[in-house]
Formats: sequence, structure tokens, C-alpha cells
Amino acid sequence: MMNKKLLDILVRPFDKVSSLELFQFKAKTNSNNPTSIVNNIGPESKNSLTNQKENDQELKDINTNTKDPSVSELDMESSEIVEEGLLLCRTCLRFYPITEEIPIILPDELRDKKKDLEFLKTWNEAIPKDLLKNLKPWTI
Repeated sequence: MMNKKLLDILVRPFDKVSSLELFQFKAKTNSNNPTSIVNNIGPESKNSLTNQKENDQELKDINTNTKDPSVSELDMESSEIVEEGLLLCRTCLRFYPITEEIPIILPDELRDKKKDLEFLKTWNEAIPKDLLKNLKPWTI
């Protein structure tokens, strides 16, 4: 499952240092309402998650201070799950698809070219055109 909170620890498999940027195409919230869907097309990096983390912390602080027994730990730990998206290394322009909540972060030699190209064709309207033309290991 591709939880947005994992973005802080995901890195490029080649050097294990370069961070990955998230282009989220389809997501859902992992909360009391599991069917809520969020469609957010666009890049999201670690830095842009800072506000979300601050908001989450404020919510925890409020809930802790109110000592409301109806508020559970699970409510405070709600997060967004990326169902469909793309992870991008800006250093080398290599992309890694997120399909059915699963990030496919494999070296080029283990990737399925047919599936990757199909993914790019499906989401080509959501991917910036300048990136789409320069993605690695292949592009459409």
C-alpha cells in the first residue's frame, strides 16, 4: 500500500540517496470513511508534505488536550493512500509507477516495459508534457 507518509523514506534504488517526487493521480483517505476518494493530479514532494504533517500534529495536540474518549488513536492516524500515481527521480528523470496502491520501484532490467508503457498511455494527460517526453527508462 502506498501511504503518502512513506514518501519520506523512499529513495531511488540505484544510489539509495536521491529522493522521489510524487505525482498523485488517484488517492483515497485511510480513515473512518474508506470510500472517500481524492483526485489530486500533480507533483508532491517531501517538502509539500510538511503542512500536512503540521496539521496532523495540531489535530493530535487538540485531541490529546481535550481528552475526549470518543477520539481513538486510529482516528488521529488517518492518512492518504495513493492508488494511482508516479514516483519521479528529478536527478535522472526515471519514473516508477504506482498501480493499485503498489509502488513498482525496480531496476530497469527487472521492469515490465509493456506494463510501464501502458501505464504512461493511461495517465499521459496527467503527466506534464515536458516530463513525458524525457522519462527513463522509456517514454511514449
